[in-house]
Amino acid sequence: MPGDPVRFVGDAMAAVVHGIHEVRAATGAPPVVIGGLAVLARLSTPYRATVDLDVVDRRLGDAPQLELLRAADGARSVEPAAVLLPTPFGEVTVDVLEVRQVELDEPSDDPGDRLHAAAHAWAFDTATDVEIHVTVRGAAAITVTTPIAEPGPLVAMKLQAVMDRGAAKAGTDLLDIVHLVVDPATRQPALHQISDVRAEVARDIAWHVDHWFVRQRRVASHRINAVGGDLTTDDLDLVAELLLAAATRRGGV
Repeated sequence: MPGDPVRFVGDAMAAVVHGIHEVRAATGAPPVVIGGLAVLARLSTPYRATVDLDVVDRRLGDAPQLELLRAADGARSVEPAAVLLPTPFGEVTVDVLEVRQVELDEPSDDPGDRLHAAAHAWAFDTATDVEIHVTVRGAAAITVTTPIAEPGPLVAMKLQAVMDRGAAKAGTDLLDIVHLVVDPATRQPALHQISDVRAEVARDIAWHVDHWFVRQRRVASHRINAVGGDLTTDDLDLVAELLLAAATRRGGV
């Protein structure tokens, strides 16, 4: 059962959260939410807003979710893998991240590609229901319950996403990782989940942590602070230490 409801305020968040209703209506199933909304829903103190809705599709249904969403009334396609859906609070962009079973059965030689598939499948398979309320102009506007990615998979997905982003988006992803690791609501769940994930996934998590929080620490610090973070390299050292310890298995990573 869901815990205490997560509460947001404002039209922009209302559009994003109402998008969950629209996705469910189009696909016939509650979406598994990842990305910014999932991060904000897991933190004890949401520190930023989000304007997009990110969902993961394990391709277990009869038709791809993206195909069903693009066929919905009023939908507009956005390449390469998104759709604009109308809501009473304005349009919302829904990004669909797909994972095919072949990507898991025949993993790539590239640690980024491997982590992309493994982290999104992990997020889908372990997501738990969260109740979300959004208030607009003082009145309760929306209530929705849907599966939300857990903190550990969110860290893994964000680590991989940094590799493919421009500087600003990379800074937001890195700052999300920091918040997930230090926030009292997500710190222990994230570290425990990473410590318990399959060794192959843990190795790829460790590779990405070492890349961004150790070898590219100064670049990461600059990108984080450019998007409003106020962190020192010591802060990043702590995040690296905690994540690498969680990802380390007996006998090495």
